[in-house]
Order: sequence, then C-alpha cells, then structure tokens
Amino acid sequence: MSRAIVFSEVPQLVAELVTTAARVADEVHVVALGQPSAASLDGVASVALLTADAARPESFVAAIAARVAAIDADVVLVGATVTGWEVAARVATVLGVGLVSEATALRRVPGAGWQAERVVYAGGAVQTESWSGLAVVTVTAGFAPAARDVGGAAPVQVVPVEVDARVRVVSRSVRPHEGVDLAHATRVVCVGMGLGSVDDLAIARGLAEALDAEVACTRPVAEDREWLPTERYIGISGVSVRPDLYLGLGVSGQVQHTVGIREAAVVVGINTDPNAPLFGVCDYAVVGDLHEIAPMLTEAIRAVRSGGAVESAAS
Repeated sequence: MSRAIVFSEVPQLVAELVTTAARVADEVHVVALGQPSAASLDGVASVALLTADAARPESFVAAIAARVAAIDADVVLVGATVTGWEVAARVATVLGVGLVSEATALRRVPGAGWQAERVVYAGGAVQTESWSGLAVVTVTAGFAPAARDVGGAAPVQVVPVEVDARVRVVSRSVRPHEGVDLAHATRVVCVGMGLGSVDDLAIARGLAEALDAEVACTRPVAEDREWLPTERYIGISGVSVRPDLYLGLGVSGQVQHTVGIREAAVVVGINTDPNAPLFGVCDYAVVGDLHEIAPMLTEAIRAVRSGGAVESAAS
C-alpha cells in the first residue's frame, strides 16, 4: 500500500493536493495550517492541523517530518507557494531525501517508483524526473478538486507547534491585491504591450465582462508599466492558467509568457503582427488591430447572449 502526505497553508490547495495524491496513492494523509473544507477531506486517512502563534515556515518542519516518519509515507506533496517552497526544501533536508520542484504532473510506476513532469528552460521543454523511495514534491496550482465518495472525512488531530523564541515578528505589512484567482478562471482575456495606453484597458475589461472572464496581462504590463497588479500577470514567474478559453490582445507570445498558458483548452490571439510568436501556439489567430477587432467582438458576444443578431452588432 502506498501512502501520500499533502501539506499546504492554503485551504484551496489542500483540496487540489488531495485530488492529485488520490490518483497515485492508496492512502492520503493531510497536514494543514488552516482548516480545509470538509469536501477536501472526504476519503483521507488522517488530518493533522498544525497550530502556532505567528510561526515562521521553518517552525512547521519538525512536525511535518515527524508525521512523514510516523505514517511511513512514500511521497510528500507540498503546494508550490512561497511558504510551501521553504517548507518543502527544509523537510527534504531533515529527512535526507530528494526534492522535486514545480511538478505539473505526477504518476506512480508500479514496481519502479515514481515519475513527475516539470517545465524547464522557460517552457521550452518538459523534464521527466524518476525516483524510487521517499521524495518531497512541490506541486503547482490548478488541479481541480475531484469528487470522492470513499467513507467520509477523517477525524482531525490538532498538533501544537513549538515556535523558536529566538525569532520574532516585529511588524507586518500587507501588499494590496485584488484577490483574483487566475489559476482557476474558466476564461481569461490577457493584454500585452500591444495596448497603446492604460486607457485601452477598458477595451479588455469590456470584452472580459461580455465573456464572464478574468483580465490578465503579460509581465511587462504589470511590472514595467504598472497598469495591472502583479497577481494578474501570466508566465514562468507569474501565474500558470488552464482556462477553457484564453484570448490574447496585443500579446507577442514570448516563451516566458506562453509557458503559463500551455494547459489552456483554446487559445485565441489578436495581433497586428502576422509573425507574432503567440500565433504559433494559437488555435485561432486574428491578424488585425485589437482596438478595432476587440470592440466588435465584444458587441457580437453581447448580441448573441441577448438573443440579437451578430451582423447587427458588428455593423
């Protein structure tokens, strides 16, 4: 029997990790900081809630490592967050085992151990890691929680964590953010440097509203021009998305960006440059000025949704 332990400080990620673990292990155990949703705990063998006041990530390492040893786990899955990266590296060091970072897929190979896939070279290739024995794996977000009906939720055990008194938090500052969840958006309208000015964001927002989509951007739009917050940029150092529809407006499509949309079901690009790299990964490529095409597309979508005729909306 194979056993997996999942850990994340983010309740939503706990649900996703349980789904991933249940596909490859016979038994799933959860270690969490916040109370996960009841649905995410259906069918898990055990739940341990780590509790501490103002604890830093390293404070949880000993408790997680002890849990891994007690359960005799075969694999440890950790959500790929800032806290998760630190915890995963420290747990792997304490246990003296390997660390596989940023896995986008995980599978068990009967009689031969485990395999994980991870994106490398800024999206230019997918690397397959193989190993036997215990390993710690950080898993990227975006795996949809799956419905499970295998006996209900396990009882929750509260595990107090001892905090190192030599380190204390003297102040905290919260970075403003909009709370957008691009990783789970079903439709995304993404803007690139092809926009002429910040006022052109109204075009993207109008199209996104018509599509019930989230507005996203490339890294330069967020970090260089500062037109949108950083949690809205897609790419190798930003968010990876897997929507049903990705629509790029004025997006050139450099590999640092397209690695973040490789799991999108349908990719549409609008750009004046017929040689834009994005067109190489598009399902539908529209060569033209987004300032003309996007408003017409918006009106056409609104007309269809309201029961009107597309021709009258685009005329």
